[in-house]
Amino acid sequence: MVGSRPKPVKEGSFSKPKQAKHVCKNVRLFKVHRLQEICSEKERTFVPEWYKDRENINGALKIFRRLLVNKQERDMIAQKHGLSPEGIKCNGIWLHIRVAKLMQVLGKWVNTTRQIGCVGGIEIGHEFHWRGELSIVGLHNNFHRGINVITSVFGKTWATSIVDSGRFDNARVSSDEFTYCGEGDNPCYGKRNKHKDQKLDGRNLALINNMNDKKPVRVIRMYTSNVRANDSGYKFVYEGLYRVIGYEKRRGEFGKYVYEFKLVKLEDCRQYDSKWKMDVRARRHQWIMENDQ
Repeated sequence: MVGSRPKPVKEGSFSKPKQAKHVCKNVRLFKVHRLQEICSEKERTFVPEWYKDRENINGALKIFRRLLVNKQERDMIAQKHGLSPEGIKCNGIWLHIRVAKLMQVLGKWVNTTRQIGCVGGIEIGHEFHWRGELSIVGLHNNFHRGINVITSVFGKTWATSIVDSGRFDNARVSSDEFTYCGEGDNPCYGKRNKHKDQKLDGRNLALINNMNDKKPVRVIRMYTSNVRANDSGYKFVYEGLYRVIGYEKRRGEFGKYVYEFKLVKLEDCRQYDSKWKMDVRARRHQWIMENDQ
């Protein structure tokens, strides 16, 4: 029995050399590999507007830090916009407020609309050198107080953010859970000699409203560190969105009543608002269409 020999393939428009097929396969594998990288990177899921805010934030921080050390430039901006001259004793937090106001006149503030929830351009772990930087990026709009609030047209208040600066007796259970002491007199700081009970009104009441209405609050914590910190040896780190799950009234260190709020970190899937997210499947389809043309 004679074995049949394979028929030779004639070269034509429908035939492809082996080398060409191999190269085409490599190109396809390269596209799939790049696609997996894009879909796996967390930051790739944000919409372009989020990255625009991030770019504006980085620019604003550079200007803020430059103005802190450049008095001549501060004076030029103040004179140009008709602001009062800088006082001789303008230092510390007052200097930061001064610089922030100059930047506000220049229109360099970012995320100026006060809002509950995440802020565009800022991720968990974002570090800031000074307290004033939290205001110009829209993360925490109060230079002095630890609880920042927003008020509705009906007069109801909610907390938008809190800063844990370590001045009160805040107990940290874990990285995802801690207790926050409410707002009130702190005899350890300032010139107050009289101890007073904390009251369940104002900004403390705002945290209660967050708990009842299930609204998240941004948490910023101050760390003392010599690594990537400012000249004073500390930095502020954005810890993410937390929810208030309870509170209790107890006797504080000085025998007066204080309110302690228990906060728990939100799940990763709820840390960023849907308006800042991009559908990975839609991006995958868009990427394939652009690269197959």
